[in-house]
Amino acid sequence: MAPTTKKTEKKPAAKKPAAAKKPVAKKPAAKKAAPAKAEKAAPKKVAMPDKYTVNTMAAWVAETRGVSRKEGREIIDAVFELVEAGVMSGNRVPMGTMGKVMVKVKPATKARMGRNPLTGESIKIAAKKATKVPRFTFSKAFKEAVLKAKTKD
Repeated sequence: MAPTTKKTEKKPAAKKPAAAKKPVAKKPAAKKAAPAKAEKAAPKKVAMPDKYTVNTMAAWVAETRGVSRKEGREIIDAVFELVEAGVMSGNRVPMGTMGKVMVKVKPATKARMGRNPLTGESIKIAAKKATKVPRFTFSKAFKEAVLKAKTKD
């Protein structure tokens, strides 16, 4: 048992010089990682999914980023959670170049008199409280791009 305690005593001493060498070791590792990223960039030309569901989008993310489908789903879920948290805190959350998600407050309405269109009878329409509703506003660039989009008929 004494030799094992000596080894543990030597490890902290060995870690100190190794810590000094880590910045030097990281630089070549970063250079090696750059070509690896370039190799991963090549498979990014994955065909777009036929159907757009959370699972197919997660599979597409997994293929383009070189991760498992489970990790792709976790990435998609994390983005949705982030958007939801931002909206719930009252912020306008940008969704890339597509637009913004936000909460809009619909104002309260007063009680009023209306008319039944079938019988012509006067009826009282009840007052409504102010409500909060989710709202998505598309960007001008996205609206213009949609005009050129292909549609399935």
